[in-house]
Amino acid sequence: MKEFFEVTDPEALKSLAIPERVKILELFEDLEPRTAKQIATELGENAARLHYHVKELVRVGLLEQVDTRVKGSIVEKYYEPVAKVIQVKLQLMIEENAQQLSDIMFTPFRTTEKDLLRTLNRLVASDHDVRKEYKNTFAFNLAEFYLSQEERNQMVEEISALIQKYKAYKNEPGRRKLKYFNILFPLTPADPADDQDDDFEDTQE
Repeated sequence: MKEFFEVTDPEALKSLAIPERVKILELFEDLEPRTAKQIATELGENAARLHYHVKELVRVGLLEQVDTRVKGSIVEKYYEPVAKVIQVKLQLMIEENAQQLSDIMFTPFRTTEKDLLRTLNRLVASDHDVRKEYKNTFAFNLAEFYLSQEERNQMVEEISALIQKYKAYKNEPGRRKLKYFNILFPLTPADPADDQDDDFEDTQE
């Protein structure tokens, strides 16, 4: 498996706007190859429908078949992402389609939101003993920075290195699966007209 892969194919770009395919790629955080059936089981999805998305990811070059195992009359095909880190060239997204850019940027938000809500709903509906399992498992950070381009690049490199360190840990007893999501983006100055609209709405109450 490569360390990095930059998406330049428009067809591959479109796959990153489809939640099911993003979830499939996210599943390989542990870097372990899986069959389409195993992927469907872990995601709780219909096997036939999931297999279609796997084939499409292979077709556009984001997943690749890395092994074949024969068990009796069954041939199992194992897949893994083309690289540990799949990056998208921002210029390509902008050139393709503004709406597609929005879909790709927000798909990880939507899938992460669903995962978080499912966990929170289970936590709320659980008894006291089950809630103990969730102690010290949540973390939340929100911050704004003033950084030069060099400082920004250094920060991203340090965070990426830290993430790679912990991604190397395998699924073993005593460890549970956690999801981490972060985004860094430049803030656009607020439009005074937007503030005026907010003030107007407040005075109507």
